[in-house]
Amino acid sequence: MPTVGDRIKGFREDLGWTQEHLAKRTKLSKGFLSDVENNKRNISANNVLKIANAMGASLDYLLRGEQNKTARREAIQIPSTLSTAAEQLELSYSETLTLLETYQSVIARRSSELIKQPSVEDWKNLHKLIKAV
Repeated sequence: MPTVGDRIKGFREDLGWTQEHLAKRTKLSKGFLSDVENNKRNISANNVLKIANAMGASLDYLLRGEQNKTARREAIQIPSTLSTAAEQLELSYSETLTLLETYQSVIARRSSELIKQPSVEDWKNLHKLIKAV
């Protein structure tokens, strides 16, 4: 039965990517990726998410092999202002995605004419509000 590492390796190879290319895109070491693909190391959910985002792969496929391997999803685009705020607040990748998803949920309920791109301070304030809840 294929493992998470097997599916990551197969998907990466189907893209024509080297481990080095994937390592650069995910900011994970090539050695770590090699160990995961060769089933020598376990991988955290956070790192699987980084890999899935980099390759445009489905988490369901990488983790459980349940979806069609060719099912792709859009890569997550983190706005530069959010990236800056996350760096200043020392947020993890997962926390940054939660902040982005919260913002997108709020914005989805508004008219697109009223939407402005949030500043670094706007992101920090949103994070502060979420933490207060």
